[in-house]
Amino acid sequence: MVKTTPLWNGILLVAGGALGAGMFALPMVSAGAWIWWSTLGLFLVWGMTFVAAKLFVMVNFALIADTHNSLDHRSSFDSLVRYSLGLWWSRLNNVSIVFIMMILMYAYTSAGASIVDYSLKSVGLGIDDSYRRWLSIGFATLIAITVAFGTSLVSRVLLIFLVMMAIAFFVSALGIMPSVELNHLTISINTPQYVLAAIPVYVTAFACAGLIPSLVRHYHAQPENVNKSLFWGSALVLFVYVLWLILTFGSIGRDGFGAVFADGSNLGELVTALVNNGVDNTLEIRLNIFSHCAIITSFLSVGLGLFHFIQDKLSLGDTTKQRLIAAAICFGPPAIASFILPYGFIYAIGFAGMFVAFSFFVLPGIMALSLKQKAVITISNRIPLLVILFGILILGLKSALLFSWLPTFA
Repeated sequence: MVKTTPLWNGILLVAGGALGAGMFALPMVSAGAWIWWSTLGLFLVWGMTFVAAKLFVMVNFALIADTHNSLDHRSSFDSLVRYSLGLWWSRLNNVSIVFIMMILMYAYTSAGASIVDYSLKSVGLGIDDSYRRWLSIGFATLIAITVAFGTSLVSRVLLIFLVMMAIAFFVSALGIMPSVELNHLTISINTPQYVLAAIPVYVTAFACAGLIPSLVRHYHAQPENVNKSLFWGSALVLFVYVLWLILTFGSIGRDGFGAVFADGSNLGELVTALVNNGVDNTLEIRLNIFSHCAIITSFLSVGLGLFHFIQDKLSLGDTTKQRLIAAAICFGPPAIASFILPYGFIYAIGFAGMFVAFSFFVLPGIMALSLKQKAVITISNRIPLLVILFGILILGLKSALLFSWLPTFA
């Protein structure tokens, strides 16, 4: 008798992998488009993300079922790409995945320094802005030591912080709700052009295709549960994101975001704005707990994944020296980048969207078309081409942003 793995396991895996520090970027990149156009953009990206993920699930299970290879339900993303498209594409994808992780870790290092700085100031221990850069080094070093020497405990620590984050978000939402003003949400603005600049960040916020090999391993005898986990897990993320926009927009107001942008557009500045507009004296404590949990869970999960990737690719063992080398390669560049550019949280989250577009949209589409030619799967060309075109669109939007060709609200 095959043991049935509960569906909620996969739903929480997907939701937990997406929710985190990245959601603090959403209000700031969405302030131009405001609530209606931002919600529409989130729904569009959510739908396309699920379509692309479902396509990758089909590819994954088709390769497992193909008797001409040695792949099984434990095969990695790297193995799936290598068999479908060859070694060159596999290496290109590996570079993309490393860039995604490095960019996100830079963003989380920057955000971590920002929220620690805010927390120190809230208890009267504020430091001069010229020393804030060193918080990035200290924050990254602490996480690096935790991952390097406490790998076996990281998963348990992650679970604890995920639960704390969920509780902190709920109580923070309750604290923000009394300060939400309906007129802030219903102001008449026609600014659909601003949502184009936000879409690359939305893509990063919903990125979940990297979890598919883990879900296949989790539900190798229940492929339908992989798709259900992806759908309901990402739908839960969509609900939280829209609720978060309603709370932040309704509390701060569109004009209030001007001060957030002027102060650096980082996590600490957003928390400050929410606290200043709050009507509950305990809101600052709630948001502090939530923001710290969000940063730590995001940093630990991405950092652990990159740490293991580096250990594997460089054939580093588990000796103290080898683990320190892996930790230095993993956490050093993001910490140095955050030291040099301490206010790059929003920029980094959006930039990661370019690589997400390649690895989680363009690549699965190309894999599906390649496997169709090999008669491994039977599928219309429309869905893979749609997914590829959407990935190219994201690449185009981010490239346009880099050259300041898109309007931004800041």
